[in-house]
Amino acid sequence: MSTRTLLPLLAGIGLAGCVAYPAPVAYAPPPGPYYAPPPRAYVAPPPRAYVAPPPRRQWVPRRCDRWGRCWGGYWR
Repeated sequence: MSTRTLLPLLAGIGLAGCVAYPAPVAYAPPPGPYYAPPPRAYVAPPPRAYVAPPPRRQWVPRRCDRWGRCWGGYWR
């Protein structure tokens, strides 16, 4: 059999030029143990933070000039 027919035949069955189990690489560290993470526990949400209520009344100025100075007004 010639080489032209032998190599494609070996490549077809997976034996051409590869080693089934290569030697381990010298500089690669050995595989370490794999630790699974602990199961997730249900954690209740934190209590709601206190928020001050909105003010009941608001001052509404009656007259303002072009410089932003206001006088007069009323509580709404």
